[in-house]
Amino acid sequence: MPLACYCGERPERILEVGFTSDQTMVVHYWCASCSRVLFISKGLTECAEACPLADPNDAPPLEVSDDAKFLQSMGIAVSD
Repeated sequence: MPLACYCGERPERILEVGFTSDQTMVVHYWCASCSRVLFISKGLTECAEACPLADPNDAPPLEVSDDAKFLQSMGIAVSD
């Protein structure tokens, strides 16, 4: 998802990323150039359509156990 302020500058860092109850992704960032606080939102379907398809030759897949450990470290329950 391309992020840019109204002044054309890109954010140096993203402050927050979250999801609403209706499955909309919200990105919150601050523009250091013009001092604006910005929020961008996109539906999950729109995000999926914008993502390039993964090339299976690019990188080996992560092991399921590594993914599960990561999700659990963020407080997300993982079921088999």
